[in-house]
Amino acid sequence: MKQDSSRPDRTLIAILSIIAAIVVIALVVVFTRGGAAEVDPTTPEGVVQSYSLAVVESDYSAARDFLSTELRENCDKADLNTIQGLRMTVISSIINDDTAVVRVSMERGSVDFGGSGYVSEEVFSLVLENDLWKIESAPWDLTLCYNQGISE
Repeated sequence: MKQDSSRPDRTLIAILSIIAAIVVIALVVVFTRGGAAEVDPTTPEGVVQSYSLAVVESDYSAARDFLSTELRENCDKADLNTIQGLRMTVISSIINDDTAVVRVSMERGSVDFGGSGYVSEEVFSLVLENDLWKIESAPWDLTLCYNQGISE
């Protein structure tokens, strides 16, 4: 008996179907990933999120509003670059009366699918002014003022 060569092999069809399903699932996961979760903007974590978002969106006027009064008044403007592909996750925060330290994980560049990005742990220092948290120092790539200090 001769096998009909015009009929595709069932194994090949099954393998191609599985590959297609995996590709569809991967695309759904990539394109439906949620954005950043909103954090209470009155907390140190919320101030860090709002400040960082303003810097990333090049809204430097809004970002300056999150700086401490002393830093804002004595700002030695840094060279500002557009930041792309930044994702930040709060690792921890410590509040001591009128100061706070927020430790974050920052993913820069393309870290998906073996891209050329990198991850680092960074620190924001904040101070409480008139019941509002203000930034005293930020990671170097989110610094608006040279005299803002560079976190640990």
